[in-house]
Amino acid sequence: MAVASAALGLGGCSATKTPSASAPASDDVSHVPTTSSVSTPPATTPGSVVVEEHGFTSAGNRIFGKLRRPAGDGEHPVVIFSHGFGGNHEQKLHLQELLAQHGVAVYSFDFAGGSGYGLGRSEGNMTDMSVLTEVQNLQDALTFVKSLEGVDPTRITLIGASQGGTVTTLVAEQNPVGVEHIVLFYPAFSLFDDARQRFATASDIPETVDFMGLTVGRRYYADMLDMDIYDHMAGYHGTVTIFHGTDDNLVPLSYSQRAVNTFSHATLTPLDGEGHGFSTAAQETVATAILPTITS
Repeated sequence: MAVASAALGLGGCSATKTPSASAPASDDVSHVPTTSSVSTPPATTPGSVVVEEHGFTSAGNRIFGKLRRPAGDGEHPVVIFSHGFGGNHEQKLHLQELLAQHGVAVYSFDFAGGSGYGLGRSEGNMTDMSVLTEVQNLQDALTFVKSLEGVDPTRITLIGASQGGTVTTLVAEQNPVGVEHIVLFYPAFSLFDDARQRFATASDIPETVDFMGLTVGRRYYADMLDMDIYDHMAGYHGTVTIFHGTDDNLVPLSYSQRAVNTFSHATLTPLDGEGHGFSTAAQETVATAILPTITS
């Protein structure tokens, strides 16, 4: 992990113009330290970052988001980050800041009704949320981000964690020209099997369901029941980069192993010892690995 940190020039690197919270060791459900390593690019000096609040409207809900972009003039490649179930725009904050410090604009937002474990600042109720409502939110975010100052609308990468990885996959399929690269962290492709194991038919789904300590509505499962996520992978021909912890006890690594053989152009990097959520060290490893593709 020291190699990854050195390559990014991380020593004393934080330099934002608005205060931001220090990144936790992990911003997801679980983790243990990683022992994985990746090839590293030449060392670069981290730059100053400007943090701005930018919101938009999606399906009648006001969506809260933040843009982290390199200070100064010019357009930069942009990442749109989609958080996981119950998360918010600060998920993978350490990774977001690393990318911004190294020349990438990063837009992260709260899905409508999608936050529950942490504070969410978008409108919407969790009982109205589903993978498909989040697809609409991300599609609207994609349109919105292209208009932001300091963003190169021709160089867009979508990054999604867990359920956000599933949403990212579906939106990428709908935008084969505008999105040439997606990055998936422990994508929750298991959600669809889980839905079918819980409910044989849509009529079996109650109005509300307790799921991972939060309450979702009937639509959450109804929208997934007849969907095969792997069918949607075949329609996307851009570059797909997947990272998945070997100790993930929520979404087995096998789902990503199947995905890498279903997408047209995909790679999978298992991160040894990581769970469903990446440690700070793992986020540094991931940043080092994806920066060359994002900035090319």
